[in-house]
Amino acid sequence: VGDQGSLRPLTMRHRCGRRRNATRCVLSLFLMASGCAFVAPRPSTDSGHGAMQCPKESCRSPIPTAIAAAPLWLSVPAQAGDDLAGAAVAYGHYLALVLATACLVAERLMLKPGMTEEEEQRMQYADILYDVAGVIFFITGYLRTIEYGKGWDFYQHEPIFWIKVTLAGVMAASSFFVTTTLLKRSMARGGETVPPLSEKLAARMTSVINAQLLAVGSIPLAATLMARGVGYLDWLPWQAGAAPAVLAFGGLGFKYVKEAVDWKEDTQG
Repeated sequence: VGDQGSLRPLTMRHRCGRRRNATRCVLSLFLMASGCAFVAPRPSTDSGHGAMQCPKESCRSPIPTAIAAAPLWLSVPAQAGDDLAGAAVAYGHYLALVLATACLVAERLMLKPGMTEEEEQRMQYADILYDVAGVIFFITGYLRTIEYGKGWDFYQHEPIFWIKVTLAGVMAASSFFVTTTLLKRSMARGGETVPPLSEKLAARMTSVINAQLLAVGSIPLAATLMARGVGYLDWLPWQAGAAPAVLAFGGLGFKYVKEAVDWKEDTQG
């Protein structure tokens, strides 16, 4: 791939340009409207005739000055606003991945056979926080793909981007087993006694969390290669890249939810 600047799609440049131009037009109108407020001269009374007169300095309209200064005021804020929004989205994306990793590590360390009700509750809190981090990760990832990154016209032809999306799908779908299991046990405690977590169920949950950690650890590597255009294929249709991601998320998600719902401690543990 050539220079990275050439990879930025023209559609993104046009969209960002339209957004900046709209901001500049609004601020230009504001400056002109502000200038109109000072057009009226300050009246002064001549001591000799009692007539209203306007000093020369007061009659100068600030509109030309405002219009002349508009490019200086508008060029920096518009670009700075876009850069600030892009930086905030990128920060949220990275922070969400770090938070998700921390939650997975906490769940992995807390998980053990025969957990008490309080220990399971703490693990459920970590799992909820992981789900929140996952939602933030996907939302900010979508924004970076469409608005603040290299643009959809680049990412749709980047195979490693689709590998990253597939890994994110595996990370999300795998969590369904742990989340469903914890939720199922929490709801069952409302009406009956729930047996302690069996060794077999704890081992199964551990293997799922390990798979999640492996997927999370692979995402930064895929993102690093993707950002440098490694493997870029201009002829690659986005449908070919999206199919594995959809199958991974949908197939694994259904599998893990069904497995958690159908799990029987007396037969499987």
